[in-house]
Amino acid sequence: MPEEKAPEAGAPKSSKKLFGLIGAALVLVAAAGGGLVTYKFVVGPMFAAPEDPPPNLISDAIPPTAVACDFDETQVAVRSDDPAAPDSVLMYSVSFICANPQTQLLIDKNRQWFVSKLAELHRNRTKAELNDPQVEKEITRLALEEANSLLRRLQKKPDPAICVIEVLHLKFSVFDL
Repeated sequence: MPEEKAPEAGAPKSSKKLFGLIGAALVLVAAAGGGLVTYKFVVGPMFAAPEDPPPNLISDAIPPTAVACDFDETQVAVRSDDPAAPDSVLMYSVSFICANPQTQLLIDKNRQWFVSKLAELHRNRTKAELNDPQVEKEITRLALEEANSLLRRLQKKPDPAICVIEVLHLKFSVFDL
């Protein structure tokens, strides 16, 4: 009988060693996995080169086909803040940056419409109002919206490639008479 008890006593020791080795292996695998996850999501992105944004998110890119369409210098009346003050005149010159030559051709063909819209946006403003730089920015923003709206209306089937991408004031000065 003593011989039978000895093998039984040996079995629990080896199973304890086996469970100890399996536990140590699990701890090592968990630590290695945690380290890899930490590197992938925390450390790696800190040293990674910045990625280029997708092309469809770049909204302010100027296409290589862009062309300028300049309008002649024009003047409009400026309302006076003080009735006793002399009259004033706003002299302005505008340039449209067109996405492509087709846009420029369509604008040149219908130039009167665009000249009229630009005059409408500039006229009947006060001298104090025109001295505010934000008003000039607002006029260019409105001119861009109006130009693109007019371009869509002038086409039988609107083409999104035909558009004005920017409006620039080449001259914007108020003169007293």
